[in-house]
Amino acid sequence: MWEAVAAEVVKAMAVAALGGVKQLVSHKLEQRRTATDVVAILGDKARAVTAIAELLATDREFADQIESLLPRSKGTGSSSDFPASAAPFVDRETERALVAGPGARLVTGPRGAGKTALLSRLATDLRPHLPKQIYVDLADYRSGSLVRRTEVAARVVRALDVGNDLTATGTPQLWEQYRSVTARHRFLLALDNAEAATDLHGLIPPSPHSVVLVTAIKAGDDLRMEFPAPPIEVGRLAPQDALALLSHLSHPNVVAAEPIAAQELVDLCDHMPFAVRLAAVRVARRMQRGPGAVASVLEGFRATGKLGGEDVIAAAFEESFAELTPDAAELCRLLAAHPGPDFTAAGAAAVFGRSPDDALDELVDAGFVAHTDTSRQRLYNLIREGARRRGSAEVAVERALEFHCDQAVAADLHNGTDRLRLYTPRPGAESRANFEGLKPLDWVEAARETYGALAREAYLRERDVELGQICGSLEVLMLNRGYHRLFADINNWGIRGARRLGDRPLLTRVLSQQGRTHLLMHEFTTAKPFLDEALTLARELALPGLLSSVLEFCGRFREEEARQHPQQTPGLMAEAVTLLDEAIRIDRAAGPEAARSLGIHTRMLANVLVGLGRWDQVFALLGESEQHTADDRNRSRILLVKAKAETGLGSFDAAADTLGQAWQLANTSGATQYAAEFDAAFATLAEARGDLPAALDAWRRAWQVYFAAGHPRQAEFAAKFSAVEERIRGRR
Repeated sequence: MWEAVAAEVVKAMAVAALGGVKQLVSHKLEQRRTATDVVAILGDKARAVTAIAELLATDREFADQIESLLPRSKGTGSSSDFPASAAPFVDRETERALVAGPGARLVTGPRGAGKTALLSRLATDLRPHLPKQIYVDLADYRSGSLVRRTEVAARVVRALDVGNDLTATGTPQLWEQYRSVTARHRFLLALDNAEAATDLHGLIPPSPHSVVLVTAIKAGDDLRMEFPAPPIEVGRLAPQDALALLSHLSHPNVVAAEPIAAQELVDLCDHMPFAVRLAAVRVARRMQRGPGAVASVLEGFRATGKLGGEDVIAAAFEESFAELTPDAAELCRLLAAHPGPDFTAAGAAAVFGRSPDDALDELVDAGFVAHTDTSRQRLYNLIREGARRRGSAEVAVERALEFHCDQAVAADLHNGTDRLRLYTPRPGAESRANFEGLKPLDWVEAARETYGALAREAYLRERDVELGQICGSLEVLMLNRGYHRLFADINNWGIRGARRLGDRPLLTRVLSQQGRTHLLMHEFTTAKPFLDEALTLARELALPGLLSSVLEFCGRFREEEARQHPQQTPGLMAEAVTLLDEAIRIDRAAGPEAARSLGIHTRMLANVLVGLGRWDQVFALLGESEQHTADDRNRSRILLVKAKAETGLGSFDAAADTLGQAWQLANTSGATQYAAEFDAAFATLAEARGDLPAALDAWRRAWQVYFAAGHPRQAEFAAKFSAVEERIRGRR
């Protein structure tokens, strides 16, 4: 496990700004090897990794020093994803004591034993030492017998907050990023509901400082081989703790009133926490009818004829479910079919078809619903499985799809009505939307994982119109908040749906969105075929607004390609100018209806011309762009280009003032994905003014964002601040 960290140390030593890492490693190696050996070791990557891994494993002080020196993301992680622990939490002191230090442990036990509750309790125990905490229910990512592990990896990377807009989209790049990011962090990762070792391949972080907890019902040979330590087995509660749980959740005097029946009841429940909880709920209800509540529930259990483990839990669920009111039972069945990991009260109302308040309260009281620190809720996985066994509820998927489409469309329209939209919303989407007190885009962002699940469900059900709504309306989320990989996954379904639907304008739009998404991730090989097909279709369709948009994306593609291929820069930049100039001519001819596009495209062409030093054209285009731009996000982009031009002309004070205004507008608009680009502009300005220390800090900040995300531009920015560092050394 130390080899992964050692590999990161070797990478860090190659960066001049991290000279402290190389100095520390050299010093430690010199204590054990000759100077000649140290030089030879550091000159051979494989030998260096082996030697550093040995140091990390045997010298804890060195390991701690290295951890403090390696670059980190700015993320803090979160424990809000952990299901709320059942109250009271009883017993399990032995199991908790087994998680005493870093490493990966397998937690096993039958359904209803309290494995998830134990995870939540351990998260609380470990929070002082491991404040970064991530919980993933693998059941939410399971398709048949397979776990969609790339989605799990992406969720972990996003949870570590390395930059949502920079998460890699290609599978090999994602796994490289996952290994790199998790190796550098100290955190708790809980992977709930594993079924086989194949569920976990690649997901166990290489960080020797972290704690990884994996739960499974059964510890098969394949799972045992993955974990060197014996499994932590979660089984029955101690008899006194099972009685205490029954008493706490039903009535303080219930055990004293019926001690024999109470003991027999928890025995029949096999002392399993979930079964005891459900029994306690029924006892509490039966107490309203008079004495003998425990005996009455006990008699019902005996009548089922099922004893022990999983059968008892199933029987307990069925009986508890049967005692729900018809409304609560129907809501439970509908929510069990709701796509995605969670829902809100408004989402519950949508699938229920009416107000769910009383029925949802009943499910909460019955212990069926797990709460998080947000307004989103989820059914416990066991409850969801039990409800699904009572029959399918396809109507829930249809209703959830329509509701979430309306929500996304309304949020998109709230962000402005002048953006190019080729999807067809249902009439009245805005009037039906309910954002539950949140800003529209914040609500959609919180539901992003549900939208990912809905895109797949929409395609499988041939709801291609709604799939087009999801792809078209969620573009505004990607533009303002990032989540490029999630957006790319959704667009993959959207492209297939648009082809099946035969809607060529919609297909062109989604293809171009997909090309731009991969372009923003610098995945040029992946982006190119999408953009090429989109441009061919756009020219055939002769829809001016659509052609202008596709030309924009293709122009941006050529501009970014030029960065990667310096020897081809003049030709590629000339192509970018030609494509953007054609888009601008189309916008001007279209008149007021293309004002927004004209504002964007003139600014983009001005940015290209900054690199070519064509200053008069730059400022003329920016002036035209300002006339046609109203929103803060795009106004900040105009000012950023203007500041670059002012820097190039040597107007440093003006550039500094313009950059400050641009940064303030970007923050006001909530556009969080431009931090590295602003740092690069600040660095360029500081370097031009001769303020090399400020330039070094800004280049380092920009590089750290890209490095933490495994983004291809990290090498470009590393070279920038290394060059500045060399200049600083030359002054001394």
